[in-house]
Amino acid sequence: MIAWPAVIKYEGESELRFVPSATEWGSDTDLYLAAYVEGDLLIDTTGAVYRLDIKNDNRCVPQFTGGYVDKAAVTEMVKAHLAFMGQCCVAKFSIDSIADGLTGVGLTDES
Repeated sequence: MIAWPAVIKYEGESELRFVPSATEWGSDTDLYLAAYVEGDLLIDTTGAVYRLDIKNDNRCVPQFTGGYVDKAAVTEMVKAHLAFMGQCCVAKFSIDSIADGLTGVGLTDES
């Protein structure tokens, strides 16, 4: 079960997409009907990694890969995202938890 919030990590890209809740996932057609490719991933607040390239009735159904990312990997992903968004001083960016990192992505999406 996905521990929300989560982010979408697109294959080969630095930009992350924040997904605050299961409700948002289920109601936003840009999320669940997107044409995800192999390598696009959903990462939740526990670090669990889900594939997004599996469809059921044309809807994306995140599938747990059995893998997890750690806090260090999330920190690097968020740093790359912040740099992509034009934020300065990302070298000093740090997080206390994976959830903090994902929430930080959500805050950049709001600005």
